Amino acid sequence: MNKVNTLCAAVLLFFSVTSSAQVQFKLNFDQESQRYAVSIIPMATYQNPQNITGTGQVTIKVPSNNFDPVDIQNHLEGMYWEANSRNNTPSEAPEFDYISFGLTIQGVAFPDYVQGVELPLFSFKNAFGCTGIINLVDNAADPFMPPNSQSANIGNALTILGANGDAYGGIAGSPVCNCDPNAASAVKDEIGLTNYRLFPNPAIEYVNVQINWEGESTDASILVVDATGKQVLAAKADLVGGKNNQKLSVSELAPGSYWVYLAGKDWKVGLDRFSKQ
Repeated sequence: MNKVNTLCAAVLLFFSVTSSAQVQFKLNFDQESQRYAVSIIPMATYQNPQNITGTGQVTIKVPSNNFDPVDIQNHLEGMYWEANSRNNTPSEAPEFDYISFGLTIQGVAFPDYVQGVELPLFSFKNAFGCTGIINLVDNAADPFMPPNSQSANIGNALTILGANGDAYGGIAGSPVCNCDPNAASAVKDEIGLTNYRLFPNPAIEYVNVQINWEGESTDASILVVDATGKQVLAAKADLVGGKNNQKLSVSELAPGSYWVYLAGKDWKVGLDRFSKQ
């Protein structure tokens, strides 16, 4: 059973060979340092020479004209990330800018990939401070993925010898990251939301949303948002003390990734992501 948290999460894909997914990427925001941090969670352990790492890319989706990554700090020896390309207000998503970080390696890198152990890659600040929500691009569902109107090579990628090149394992948690300290965790404490569960995942016809509620009985809504941030589904939820169950029909949704929020009159908290097949 998941706990509500403010972890945001993130990214990766690449190369031209097909293999099983081997890594997941995650994006966090640290309130004390005001830094965003990209990390990786290996799904397998790689020892030399299987841990040889080659190319990599991470793309974030940010509010237009309000985000500029600065003070980039690299956390793994021999692996250097830099913000090397930017695509502003594309016609596919005109409210956003896309910023890609590229991996530079002098020779080859040998990171210590251990199954289940989170490995930090790099971190950065926003020159404009906290400007709200940013997203890690969803390679499977973002409307600006190639081919696109600007002929841009966006998306997330990492190549590892032991993964036969393509190490993409999807996003660990939600790709949505909110720097606002009054967001999910603070709201959770106030409203009485303790635990939740989404199943089945992936979904075909239905998603069951199970909510443990310790607050006062209240009217709320369950909202489903796609990878572009567009709300695609809403359902009324009358919350009472204890377990609350809601069954959402998702059969009409296109295949891809979706995020579920619980919202009241003056609050909103993110729950989890599910995949629609």
